[in-house]
Amino acid sequence: MPSANDLLNVARSQLGTAERSDGYTKYGAAYENRKKTSGFARAAWCDMFVGWCAAQSGLLNPIGDFAYTPSHAQWFSNNRKWGRTPRKGAIVFFDWSGSHSISAIDHVGIVEAVRGDGAIVTIEGNTDNAVRRRVRRSGIAGYGYPSYSPGSSAPGKTKPGTAAPRWPGRYITQPPTMSGSDVRTWQTQMRHRGWRLTVDGVYGPASEAITRAFQAEKHLQTDGVIGPATWAAAWTAPIT
Repeated sequence: MPSANDLLNVARSQLGTAERSDGYTKYGAAYENRKKTSGFARAAWCDMFVGWCAAQSGLLNPIGDFAYTPSHAQWFSNNRKWGRTPRKGAIVFFDWSGSHSISAIDHVGIVEAVRGDGAIVTIEGNTDNAVRRRVRRSGIAGYGYPSYSPGSSAPGKTKPGTAAPRWPGRYITQPPTMSGSDVRTWQTQMRHRGWRLTVDGVYGPASEAITRAFQAEKHLQTDGVIGPATWAAAWTAPIT
């Protein structure tokens, strides 16, 4: 079975995708097609985005396919897959009023990482009418836990424990934007781990954003700077 990484790779590929001016999204249209129904292509689409990512990654059965967030959360609860502990790959449900009531849930997203300070990094659909990465600390009603295969990962990823090449001896950061073969080496390794970025040898904003997300995932200092610890973790940290 595909893993949480497979779901997250699909979700990351959609970052920045926005609804049309008339409210139409491909996520709602795909939901209509799967359910053989109508009226959802221009509807609120945060949960249909989760379903679309699940379908694209072969995880529709363990994640569920819903348009109404309280029903989705209740489904996890009914299947004893509901809790209050954040995990990478969990489906996170929000109630902006601050209650933990499933019936009051307003919004849903996917947990990309759990930070050392207790915040979670999420990828969410229909946030400011687009797919965006968020850092959330409040409004969390609970989590649904899909049954991923333990230790599964996409083919070709570097196995944990592989020795890292020598750290280049300089901190890779931006600004100022830095470039060179060491940046390209790091970008290539991060792609092997499943992160989507361009291997161009330039450490710009996109590379920094992935560095921060990776640091948060591995409970490193989340500063967007590739120092010795972050460099080594790209090769030695387990792929979860």
